[in-house]
Amino acid sequence: MSSALYSGQAIFRPHRWSLSKTAPAQEPIGLEEMKDWAREDSADNDATIAGNLIAARRWVETFTHRALITQTFVYKIDTFPGPITTVIELPGGNTQSVTSIAYLDTTGASQTWDSANYDSDLVSEPALIGLAYNIDWPSIRLWGLPITITYVAGYGGDPGDVPEELRTAIKMIAAELGENREESIIGAPIMGVPFNAKRLAEPYRIHRVI
Repeated sequence: MSSALYSGQAIFRPHRWSLSKTAPAQEPIGLEEMKDWAREDSADNDATIAGNLIAARRWVETFTHRALITQTFVYKIDTFPGPITTVIELPGGNTQSVTSIAYLDTTGASQTWDSANYDSDLVSEPALIGLAYNIDWPSIRLWGLPITITYVAGYGGDPGDVPEELRTAIKMIAAELGENREESIIGAPIMGVPFNAKRLAEPYRIHRVI
């Protein structure tokens, strides 16, 4: 999605970065909904089904580069943009708000940058952060990952906020995992993702920013 606010500005690519996020408060597909969809009456496999739903949701999030249910992201980078690359992209898609931008100044002291110093374009995907008018990026300690951007992303806090195509893809993947448990390795990537699940998720895929 294009943005008039930052139209024509170059995107900053950090050399070093880390990204972490909280777990969602709930899954896009609940256990009972999945059992109803799969016509599963027994409670014997409830724990396995719940685990498969988490694995399927994680695959969809990784494939689309989006958060589904609301999550808090912590994005750490090694430096601010220079004079040419002036806009920071936020991984995760569906960014709802920017909580804070914190950094270590040249003395190593932690500072929280005033939100009046930057503008957030939450319409673009990925979301963008750029300087407010007549503001420069602050000076930082050039060591490690001195900049921490905390933000909230996701379609919303309710399963119904997630597009139905992505919810169906999760159910299809979870069902496939249940059917082929003997071929799965705990902690390994999901290899046998149904083709139709990928087709459903593909239109929601955004270009990876890091």
